[in-house]
Amino acid sequence: MVAENVLPEIISAAEISPADTVLEIGMGTGILTAALAKRAGQVISVEIDRELYAEYAPRVAIYPNVRVICGDFLREAEDIFRSARGRLKVIANIPYYITTPILEKLLEYRARLSTVVLMVQKEVAERICAAPCSGAYGSLTIFLRYYADARLICLVTPECFRPRPQVDSAVLRLDIRPELKYQPLSEKRFFNIVRGAFWGRRKTLRNTLKQAPYTHYTAAMLAKLERETGLDLNRRGETLSIEEFVHLANVDFASETI
Repeated sequence: MVAENVLPEIISAAEISPADTVLEIGMGTGILTAALAKRAGQVISVEIDRELYAEYAPRVAIYPNVRVICGDFLREAEDIFRSARGRLKVIANIPYYITTPILEKLLEYRARLSTVVLMVQKEVAERICAAPCSGAYGSLTIFLRYYADARLICLVTPECFRPRPQVDSAVLRLDIRPELKYQPLSEKRFFNIVRGAFWGRRKTLRNTLKQAPYTHYTAAMLAKLERETGLDLNRRGETLSIEEFVHLANVDFASETI
């Protein structure tokens, strides 16, 4: 459970108003749920722990604009988004070991989302917000930033939780883009190139794109990439911006399979 003094940071980051429908992933003890109920038009809260649901759901049931679902968000997502109206704001304090599956599921329904505020492990937040050439920059950075603008709101120390975790945390805000900023000719090819580029972090693009299981570029194809993009394939993947990865993905090989 997160300490109450962190809750204002979370709520402020999401900029909740009476016009908003908020999806909360992880009701917990209902403290944040109650605070959201006082600000949002509607709150849909999902709690997977049946004991927590049984004890704390009745406490937030006094708010007529709160609906609590006992279940696994990853399994309930389709029904939740089908029944909710408009674009949702998401607030989630989720177990760190399922951060990536939660993010992937949210992005699956990105057309229904506007803002996502997450409590995540500090290292994950740093990876998502990282800039090229930094040690934290990687395929996760590009995957999230392809769909959303990311901003680190604040750091949260272990002392702010009960029980106390072994890692630092961070509050992260993602603003989902209603229209994609980047337009590769093939998203599949784009993401395969990104995955390939980070397959061997200390290797050059020339080597990773030739050797990675996601790409398999021939020497002739690599030469064409370099010629048409003007990029030096002796660079490492972590030095490339998203725009440069898009340039690589947009090179047309016609009959070649990539």
